[in-house]
Amino acid sequence: MKIKKIFKKSWSIFNNNVVLSEMKDQEIIVMGRGLAFGKKVDDKLDETKIDKRYILSQNHREVFFEIPAELLEVADKAISFAKCTLDNAIKDTAFLSLADHMYGVEQRIRDGFFMKNFLMWDIKRFFPKEYEAGLYANELLSSYLGQELPDDEAGFMALTLVNSELNHQNSNARDLTQLMEEIMTIVKYSLEIPLEQDDIYVQRFITHLKFFCERVLTNTNQDELDDSLMFELMCQKYPVAYETTKKIALHLEKTRHYSISDDEQLYLTIHLSRIRKK
Repeated sequence: MKIKKIFKKSWSIFNNNVVLSEMKDQEIIVMGRGLAFGKKVDDKLDETKIDKRYILSQNHREVFFEIPAELLEVADKAISFAKCTLDNAIKDTAFLSLADHMYGVEQRIRDGFFMKNFLMWDIKRFFPKEYEAGLYANELLSSYLGQELPDDEAGFMALTLVNSELNHQNSNARDLTQLMEEIMTIVKYSLEIPLEQDDIYVQRFITHLKFFCERVLTNTNQDELDDSLMFELMCQKYPVAYETTKKIALHLEKTRHYSISDDEQLYLTIHLSRIRKK
């Protein structure tokens, strides 16, 4: 592996820890302490010093070269924490997207401009681990900038991590959070019970809801059940839960033009019946 570019610090001095290289015809960001010390472009890298590798996507390439090397290192620390915290694997694009977001925050605060995150309550409720990672990233960025940032930024960075966990490229964390809130509101008022966040059945329902809503947003329906007898039995056994499922189905049909399969209705009804029984 050879050096294609050595990244600069924000004050135009070369950084020894971050370089651009190439592997299997793909550009990659390579990180390691002293990796580029005493080296120049086209020199061979000492691969024993490489700690991290990130594939550089074409979508991020243009803006990526504007980001100071120290900020790339901040984003890398945040991603390393997230990988240890989150249950789901996150893609390389999370590092690129987070670094890009952090750079945007740096540009905004120069003008004293802070954005209000209107999804904060839902982010904390639906994605608590991502929010924890977002808080850590916010602390790192605040330290780097020398200015304490509001928790709203932690929420935005949490959504960046949620995006990286989604299975479909066309999914969007903001739309996902909004749709989950719509369905949780239907459940709350239909079942007429409080949805306690520390309730294990509520937590399991939220986990199921995340993947269900992703299928809705990407219009990816599950296959129908081979045997509808189980579905019919569950509807009869848990009529209140099934009525709530039907309300969800009607809402999605009207607002998203999405038809819920019997399989999806069955799983929703099972989750809702457990919440109501508890």
